[in-house]
Amino acid sequence: MYTKTFEQLTKDELYALLTLRQQVFVIEQQSIYLDLDNLDQQAIHYLDFDEKGELHCYARYRQTEIANEVKIERVVLSKHYRGLGKGKQLINTMLADILQANPNARTKLSSQVDASEFYQKLGFFEFGEVYDDGGIMHVDMVYQGD
Repeated sequence: MYTKTFEQLTKDELYALLTLRQQVFVIEQQSIYLDLDNLDQQAIHYLDFDEKGELHCYARYRQTEIANEVKIERVVLSKHYRGLGKGKQLINTMLADILQANPNARTKLSSQVDASEFYQKLGFFEFGEVYDDGGIMHVDMVYQGD
Protein backbone atom coordinates (compact mmCIF):
# COMPACT_ATOMS: atom_id res chain seq x y z
CA MET A 1 0.00 0.00 0.00
CA TYR A 2 1.32 3.42 -0.83
CA THR A 3 0.20 7.05 -0.85
CA LYS A 4 0.38 9.74 -3.46
CA THR A 5 -0.84 13.26 -3.99
CA PHE A 6 -2.98 13.90 -7.05
CA GLU A 7 0.01 15.31 -8.92
CA GLN A 8 2.05 12.17 -8.19
CA LEU A 9 -0.57 9.76 -9.55
CA THR A 10 0.28 8.27 -12.92
CA LYS A 11 -2.38 8.21 -15.61
CA ASP A 12 -2.72 4.45 -15.13
CA GLU A 13 -3.15 4.80 -11.34
CA LEU A 14 -5.76 7.51 -11.77
CA TYR A 15 -7.61 5.41 -14.32
CA ALA A 16 -7.45 2.37 -12.01
CA LEU A 17 -8.81 4.22 -8.97
CA LEU A 18 -11.62 5.83 -10.93
CA THR A 19 -12.49 2.47 -12.47
CA LEU A 20 -12.63 0.75 -9.06
CA ARG A 21 -14.78 3.53 -7.60
CA GLN A 22 -17.18 3.36 -10.54
CA GLN A 23 -17.30 -0.45 -10.49
CA VAL A 24 -18.24 -0.61 -6.80
CA PHE A 25 -20.15 2.59 -6.08
CA VAL A 26 -22.05 3.06 -9.34
CA ILE A 27 -22.36 -0.43 -10.89
CA GLU A 28 -22.34 -2.83 -7.92
CA GLN A 29 -24.17 -0.58 -5.45
CA GLN A 30 -26.32 1.01 -8.16
CA SER A 31 -25.76 4.49 -6.75
CA ILE A 32 -26.07 7.05 -9.49
CA TYR A 33 -24.08 10.09 -8.44
CA LEU A 34 -21.23 12.25 -9.73
CA ASP A 35 -18.12 10.59 -8.30
CA LEU A 36 -15.81 13.15 -9.89
CA ASP A 37 -16.25 15.91 -7.31
CA ASN A 38 -13.17 18.10 -7.89
CA LEU A 39 -11.77 17.01 -4.51
CA ASP A 40 -9.32 14.38 -5.73
CA GLN A 41 -6.88 17.17 -6.54
CA GLN A 42 -6.74 18.17 -2.84
CA ALA A 43 -6.50 14.65 -1.40
CA ILE A 44 -3.89 12.16 -0.33
CA HIS A 45 -4.61 8.89 -2.14
CA TYR A 46 -4.03 5.38 -0.76
CA LEU A 47 -3.69 2.59 -3.30
CA ASP A 48 -2.96 -1.11 -3.03
CA PHE A 49 -2.47 -3.29 -6.10
CA ASP A 50 -2.48 -7.09 -6.11
CA GLU A 51 0.21 -9.31 -7.62
CA LYS A 52 -1.51 -9.06 -11.04
CA GLY A 53 -1.26 -5.28 -10.96
CA GLU A 54 -4.97 -4.71 -10.35
CA LEU A 55 -6.08 -2.10 -7.84
CA HIS A 56 -8.04 -3.82 -5.09
CA CYS A 57 -8.01 -1.28 -2.26
CA TYR A 58 -8.34 2.52 -2.35
CA ALA A 59 -9.30 5.54 -0.24
CA ARG A 60 -8.44 9.20 0.04
CA TYR A 61 -8.37 11.84 2.73
CA ARG A 62 -8.30 15.59 2.55
CA GLN A 63 -8.38 18.70 4.67
CA THR A 64 -11.96 20.04 4.85
CA GLU A 65 -12.99 23.68 4.82
CA ILE A 66 -12.91 23.59 8.64
CA ALA A 67 -9.54 24.20 10.29
CA ASN A 68 -7.96 21.07 11.84
CA GLU A 69 -10.47 18.71 10.26
CA VAL A 70 -9.76 15.96 7.76
CA LYS A 71 -12.18 13.64 6.06
CA ILE A 72 -11.62 10.08 4.89
CA GLU A 73 -13.52 9.41 1.69
CA ARG A 74 -14.12 6.94 -1.14
CA VAL A 75 -13.08 3.88 0.87
CA VAL A 76 -13.44 0.98 -1.56
CA LEU A 77 -12.30 -2.61 -1.90
CA SER A 78 -12.81 -4.84 -4.89
CA LYS A 79 -15.29 -7.64 -4.27
CA HIS A 80 -12.64 -10.38 -4.09
CA TYR A 81 -10.66 -8.65 -1.32
CA ARG A 82 -13.46 -7.98 1.15
CA GLY A 83 -13.40 -9.84 4.45
CA LEU A 84 -9.62 -10.34 4.33
CA GLY A 85 -8.66 -7.51 6.68
CA LYS A 86 -7.59 -5.16 3.87
CA GLY A 87 -10.15 -2.52 4.84
CA LYS A 88 -8.97 -2.52 8.45
CA GLN A 89 -5.34 -2.29 7.28
CA LEU A 90 -6.22 0.60 4.97
CA ILE A 91 -8.06 2.63 7.62
CA ASN A 92 -5.44 1.99 10.31
CA THR A 93 -2.67 3.06 7.93
CA MET A 94 -4.59 6.22 7.04
CA LEU A 95 -5.31 7.05 10.69
CA ALA A 96 -1.64 6.65 11.64
CA ASP A 97 -0.60 8.94 8.77
CA ILE A 98 -3.31 11.50 9.56
CA LEU A 99 -2.39 11.60 13.26
CA GLN A 100 1.29 11.97 12.42
CA ALA A 101 0.73 14.78 9.90
CA ASN A 102 -2.15 16.46 11.78
CA PRO A 103 -1.96 15.45 15.48
CA ASN A 104 -4.72 17.85 16.52
CA ALA A 105 -7.02 17.19 13.57
CA ARG A 106 -10.58 15.96 13.93
CA THR A 107 -10.93 12.98 11.58
CA LYS A 108 -14.35 12.20 10.19
CA LEU A 109 -16.00 10.19 7.46
CA SER A 110 -19.41 9.47 6.00
CA SER A 111 -20.20 5.78 6.36
CA GLN A 112 -22.79 3.72 4.62
CA VAL A 113 -25.07 2.61 7.45
CA ASP A 114 -24.30 -1.04 6.70
CA ALA A 115 -20.58 -0.33 7.24
CA SER A 116 -20.82 1.79 10.40
CA GLU A 117 -20.11 -1.19 12.70
CA PHE A 118 -16.83 -1.77 10.84
CA TYR A 119 -15.76 1.83 11.54
CA GLN A 120 -16.96 1.68 15.15
CA LYS A 121 -14.55 -1.22 15.76
CA LEU A 122 -11.75 1.06 14.54
CA GLY A 123 -12.58 3.89 16.95
CA PHE A 124 -15.21 5.93 15.08
CA PHE A 125 -18.50 7.08 16.60
CA GLU A 126 -21.69 8.09 14.82
CA PHE A 127 -22.99 11.65 15.07
CA GLY A 128 -25.98 13.31 13.49
CA GLU A 129 -28.90 11.82 11.65
CA VAL A 130 -28.90 9.09 9.01
CA TYR A 131 -29.25 10.56 5.50
CA ASP A 132 -29.59 9.46 1.89
CA ASP A 133 -26.51 9.94 -0.25
CA GLY A 134 -26.88 8.69 -3.82
CA GLY A 135 -29.69 6.31 -2.85
CA ILE A 136 -27.69 4.70 -0.02
CA MET A 137 -28.25 5.54 3.63
CA HIS A 138 -25.21 7.11 5.33
CA VAL A 139 -24.24 8.38 8.76
CA ASP A 140 -21.44 10.77 9.70
CA MET A 141 -18.76 9.41 12.00
CA VAL A 142 -15.84 10.93 13.90
CA TYR A 143 -12.68 9.23 15.10
CA GLN A 144 -12.28 9.10 18.89
CA GLY A 145 -9.39 6.65 19.09
CA ASP A 146 -9.19 3.07 20.23
